[in-house]
Formats: sequence, C-alpha cells, structure tokens
Amino acid sequence: MYVKLVDQSLRSHVEKNLHFEQFILTYQDPELDSHVHTWIELAVKLNVTVLGIHPSFLCSYSLPDVIYDAKNLTTLRLSKCNFEFDISTTHITFNCLEALCLNNVHISDNQLQRDSNVTVLSGYKQLSYFWPSTSQDNLLPHEIAILDGYNTLQTLKLTGASIMDQQFRDVSYKFPNISQLDLTSCYKLKNIEIQIEKLKKFTISDLNSLEKVTIQSPNLLEFGFYGSKMPFSYMDTSSLKRSRLNFFLPSTNFGNVDNSWYTNLNHFVQKFNYSKGLILIIFCRQANIIIIYENPREIVIPPNHKVEICIIAPMLHIESIIGPLLINRPKIMSILPCINSKALQVMSTLKGCTQMQNVGKECPFDTKWHRNLKEVISCTGTPEEGMAASMWYLWLKSTFVIDQVNNFMLKWK
Repeated sequence: MYVKLVDQSLRSHVEKNLHFEQFILTYQDPELDSHVHTWIELAVKLNVTVLGIHPSFLCSYSLPDVIYDAKNLTTLRLSKCNFEFDISTTHITFNCLEALCLNNVHISDNQLQRDSNVTVLSGYKQLSYFWPSTSQDNLLPHEIAILDGYNTLQTLKLTGASIMDQQFRDVSYKFPNISQLDLTSCYKLKNIEIQIEKLKKFTISDLNSLEKVTIQSPNLLEFGFYGSKMPFSYMDTSSLKRSRLNFFLPSTNFGNVDNSWYTNLNHFVQKFNYSKGLILIIFCRQANIIIIYENPREIVIPPNHKVEICIIAPMLHIESIIGPLLINRPKIMSILPCINSKALQVMSTLKGCTQMQNVGKECPFDTKWHRNLKEVISCTGTPEEGMAASMWYLWLKSTFVIDQVNNFMLKWK
C-alpha cells in the first residue's frame, strides 16, 4: 500500500510535468531499495530541490548514479548511504547545492581507487559531515578533503571526522567566507587555530584530545564549548554577544577542583568586554545553584567541576534570561546587581507571584517555567535553610563579593 501510494504520487507529478520541491524518505525495510532507486530517479526528473534518504536498518543503502545528475538540488541529506562510483569516470556536479548533510555515509575504498579522501564536492554553502565513531575503522573514508568550494562555503559542520590539525588549518584558509563552524567528536584535533574574519558562530563539542585553541575572528558573535578541558590560549571577544561553556569533569566535592583548570577558567572569563553590558551567568550543576553577574566588574567562579557558564548581551526583558533558568529548578539564585537592577525587580515580582498563586490569583510573571515554583525567600545561609544554602553562603563569605550579593532560596512543588 505504501509503495503504491508513493509510486502514484510521483508518476502523477511526472505526467503533469510538475515541479517537486522536496522528497524526504525514511524507511525500515531493505527490500524497498529497488523502489527507492525508482523514486529517486523520478524525483530527479521532477527537478527536486530538497532530497533526504534515511534508511533505518543495519545495512547501508547504495545510491543510484542518477542522483549525481540532480542539477537543481539545493539540499541533500543522507543517512546510512553508500556512494558507489568510479571517481575517474563519474563527474558530480551539484550546481545549486547549498546544504549537504552526511550522517554515517561512506564511499567504497575500491570505488575511489584506494583513496580514502572524499574530493567530489564543489560550489556549496553548507557542509555537514557526520561519522559515528573513530572505533569503526572498517568503515571508510574517515576523512573529507574539501578541494574546491569556490569560496561559497558559509556553514561547516564536522562530526566524528578524523581531520588533522594541518588539514583543518588548510580548510580555514581556503574558505574565508565561513560564518558558522561546528566541530564535534573530531578526536584527532589537538591544536585549533582559527583566522576567519567572517566567522560569526563557532561551537566545539566533545574534542577530548584538544590541547590548545586560538581564535582570531574579530566578528565572532556566538561561541559554544562542551567538554572537560580549558584549552583556550587566545580568543578575540571584541564582538561577542553570546557564549556558553559547559564543563563535564569528574565529580568532586564542592571546593575541590583542579587548580590549573580553575585558574585558566577564571582568566578566560575575565577577558570578555563587560563594559558593553554583557551579563555573566554561572550554573553550578552539582549544587544546583545559579549566580548572575548583572555588572561583572569583580568575578569569582564557584569551585566546582560541573559548571555551565553563559555570557550574553543584555536584552530588553530580563525575564527572558531568568525565566529559562528556572527549568533547572535551582535551589539558590544569587545576584550581583547593577544600579537599578532589573534582575532584582524580576526576583521581587517572582516572589510576589508565588504568593499570588498560593491564594489562587493569576501570576504576572508570564513564563512556563515558574509554575512549579512554590516559594521564593531571601537566603542568609543559616543552618535552618539546609546544607546547600549553608555551603554556598560559607563559600561566598570567603570571597570579596559577599557584600554585593543578594541570595534567594527557591522552593519547588
């Protein structure tokens, strides 16, 4: 029934000479492969612009040669697919291709004349390359060599690609128009050097071998880091409007941290230009405590390995910052306010909001995250407030911000 329905739909479009905007197929039965061949051929005839093939069984699907003639294709997304062609005789021209996403896609070593580098892509604006794991050494290729992008590449996402330091530097030099760069699980990268003037968004995730990062991109607006090390040697933060750092080190007791990592983290956070009004938020996941620096002149970071650090530009409504923080159901929220603090005003509103809820009135704090909040009270670190509050207040007393901070205890339903 399913096969008949797809057949009829595609053939009807062909008979009427209609344009087919997108064809995205996810299927579980490998016996459908022959039909998928036909459907791709029909989709190409219909000048499809968005094509996605995603088999969800163990074996990979071998793409038909007709796919290389899809001259109107702007987006190609493939999962568990094999490119099978002779590179000496097959000319691949995706003239309109802007986005390419490859997830667990590989090319037969024999078909590439024993060359494990993919060199068949040109003229695209976005490339996403995913590889499941470096432990699967039987799957080739592990590397992508991007030889000709006509300087059109704007978005580059590499996941699990075994690209080396020099190869990565070559890529960054070759494509000066990259504005978004994502690197995930590229375990062979140790020393990242970025000199891309037009780069605006850069994300690093799970690069366990990373030792050093140098970022010389004066127009960088957003930066994200997810990992365990503190590898940053230099970073141009002059234009930065948002940064998120997530650290996942082995759990330790509060106050017991790796001194080198902790010192480097403190130095890195101090480098940002807070004179532009940037707000610093630190979420201590292990203790479930949040500290907000509304005017970060003097900064101390909680001594804990599992911290999330956000640096964001000021927004018109501080509720849009504090609201989403409540999804973590924090036990304590500490605020180092600026003059005429909007954050303290929001906490006051939130405090009144819980009181109104308790008497059945509508809450003016219009977010979906506060609804399970039962009470907001000022926190002074007394033993009666619990161990978390006592531990947190004891640490704050050892710092120079103790006289500036306002602490709130949040109780949840």
